[in-house]
Amino acid sequence: MNSNQIKPDYSSEIAAFVKSGGVITQAVNTNKVQFNQFNKDEAALNAENPRSYQNAVIRKRAEKAGEKSYVPVAPCRACKTSERSVKSNACLECDRRRFRAKTQFNQNKLTQVAEHLLTQNIAFSFTHAGKKYALKVEEIV
Repeated sequence: MNSNQIKPDYSSEIAAFVKSGGVITQAVNTNKVQFNQFNKDEAALNAENPRSYQNAVIRKRAEKAGEKSYVPVAPCRACKTSERSVKSNACLECDRRRFRAKTQFNQNKLTQVAEHLLTQNIAFSFTHAGKKYALKVEEIV
C-alpha cells in the first residue's frame, strides 16, 4: 500500500495534506504512555491521609501476595519511615515505638513485680553472663 494512498472516508483536510506532500505513516506503539501517571503533588497530599486511594491499591496487592508489610506512596509523617502493616495499615516503626513505650520498665512496674513476689513469697533465681543472681523481696527494718 502506498503511503500517499488514503481511504475515501477520510476528510478533505487529510486529502489536502497528502496532496501538498504530507506523508501518513503507520503508528508505532512504544508502550511508553501510562494513562494513570504518578503525580508527585498528589503523593505529597497522600502523606496526610495514610488510607489514600493509591495506598489502598498497594496494600491490596501486598495482601493478595501474602506479604505482611508494604511500602506506601508517601512515608509516615511521624517517623519518616516507609513501611506499613498490611493487616492494620499502621506504620511499623511507630508501632514498635508504642510497644516499647508501653512495656518499658519504670518504677511503678517494678513495684508491681516486687509486690507480686512478696505476696506469693517467691525467691527467683536466674543466670546472666555466667553469673547466678537471686531476686527476692526482704523487709527493711
